[in-house]
Amino acid sequence: MAPTAVKAASLQFLKQVYHGKSLSSSKTDVTLDVGDGRKVSGIIYVSLEDRMQVEQWLEYRLYIESLQDVESERAVLQELNSYLQDKVYFVGHSLTVADILLYHSLHRVFKHLSFHDKERFINVSRWFNNVQHDRRLRQSLTLLPFVRSPLYSGTSSHSTQVCVSSRQLPHSQ
Repeated sequence: MAPTAVKAASLQFLKQVYHGKSLSSSKTDVTLDVGDGRKVSGIIYVSLEDRMQVEQWLEYRLYIESLQDVESERAVLQELNSYLQDKVYFVGHSLTVADILLYHSLHRVFKHLSFHDKERFINVSRWFNNVQHDRRLRQSLTLLPFVRSPLYSGTSSHSTQVCVSSRQLPHSQ
């Protein structure tokens, strides 16, 4: 799909998801009024490099939506998990349209994941959980549960393991 077609399809998707909320577009940016006087800008791109990355993720979103089996979904989650290992967002250091649309595309996948699987894909789960907590971005999608501590530590519940460092702890005076 041509980049302009991807952008047009993405803008149309945003308008559908946000029920016709105010969405203004320029050649370099999109600003979305998410209500309560809050506007999200910079959601398309800021630089040429960001623009190219956003457009790649928008293409990838179409691939995610075409997945038909669990094995393919797990492979995608593994790829995204590796990508997000040292990132908070997909492009740059702030929320972009790539994050919003990927969140909406991945919701159906995350809805069926066990807590163990969410932990297995910890980086993409962290990103997903972060995005889903903005109810204005979540819209009508359900808030999915996540756990904050590891479920499977490899130790039985009847034993306690204590790690002691060989370094001396500082004494309080």
